[in-house]
Amino acid sequence: MAALLLALWAGSALGAGRSAGSSSLIISRLPVGTRAMALGGAYTAMADDPSAIWWNPSCLARINSIEMGVLHVEQGQDIRMENALFAWPVVSGGTLGAGASYLGMPPIREQLEDPATGAYLGTGANLTAYQWKTAAGFGQYLSRWGGLPLLGPLWERGAIGASLAVLGEQIGIEGSYTVSADVGYLYDDPSSGRRFGVVARELGAPTRGAPLPVTGQVGVAQDIGDWGLSADVLTATDDSYRVRGGAEWTYQGDTGAVSLRLGAQHSFSSHLNSWLSMGLGYHLNLAGSLHASIDYAYLPVDSFDDLHAISIEVAL
Repeated sequence: MAALLLALWAGSALGAGRSAGSSSLIISRLPVGTRAMALGGAYTAMADDPSAIWWNPSCLARINSIEMGVLHVEQGQDIRMENALFAWPVVSGGTLGAGASYLGMPPIREQLEDPATGAYLGTGANLTAYQWKTAAGFGQYLSRWGGLPLLGPLWERGAIGASLAVLGEQIGIEGSYTVSADVGYLYDDPSSGRRFGVVARELGAPTRGAPLPVTGQVGVAQDIGDWGLSADVLTATDDSYRVRGGAEWTYQGDTGAVSLRLGAQHSFSSHLNSWLSMGLGYHLNLAGSLHASIDYAYLPVDSFDDLHAISIEVAL
C-alpha cells in the first residue's frame, strides 16, 4: 500500500522490492497539503499556504501572516501520514516556513539469510517501519532588494525561495537519513491574477546507496473571478513524466468562504496512467485578523483503499 501511494503521486509503480537506482524514501515523493492534493498536485504556481515549503519555496513569499496547520492523511488501515506546517513573515516580502511529516507503514517481515553463504533461511519477526522528513525554507520577493532593469518584470514581480530538508527511515533497529534541497522561482502578477513557477526538487545525497529522484516542475496558475486554475508539468531523473491540472471555485460570504476543488494527474511512465482527485474547504473569518480553515481531499483508487486527507489551519 505504501508503494501505491508513491505510484500515484510519483508516477512510478513499485513492487514489493526496491528497484535498482530508486530511492527507498517513499515519503520524499508523497504530497503534503490538502488543497494541493485536491487540485491534483498542480501547485507549483498555486501555493499560498505553509505547504509551499514542499511544493515551491518561492511561494512562501505570498504568505503575509503567521500561519500554522496540521494535516492527517490515511489510506485503509495500514497507511497514516501526519504533518505539521508553519509560516512566519519575518521581513517585508519575505516569509520563513517549516514543516515536519511522519509516515507510519505496515510492519515489514524480516528476511533471514546465512551470513556465510547468503542462502535464504526464511522469514523472521515483523519489523516496525516508519519514515519522516523535516524542512525549513524561505521565500522572498525580489523587488524588496531594489530594482534590476535588465530583468524588468521578471525581477519586479518575481520571488525566489529555497528549502533544506532532512529525510529518514527506520526499519527495526536499522535507520538511515539524507539531506535534500529545493530551489524555486515564482512570477506573480496580482493585477492579472497570473502566476508562473519553476522549481528543482530533491537535490540531495543518496540514501542506502540510491539517489533521490531529482524533479523539475513548471507550473502556471490563473485567477478568473471566483475561479482558480492551475497546471503543472513534471519530469524526474527516475524517468517519470507527469502532467497535472486543477480547478477551484470559491463562494465568498460575509463571514467566510467555501471552496470546491477538482484535480487530475496523468503519468506517461506508469500503468497507473490517470486519476482524479477532489475536495472542499471552508474558510472562516474570526475576530480581527484571526482566520481558520478546514480542508478535505479525496482520491478514489480502483482496486485499492481510497485516500482521504483532512487539515486544519489557523492564520493570525
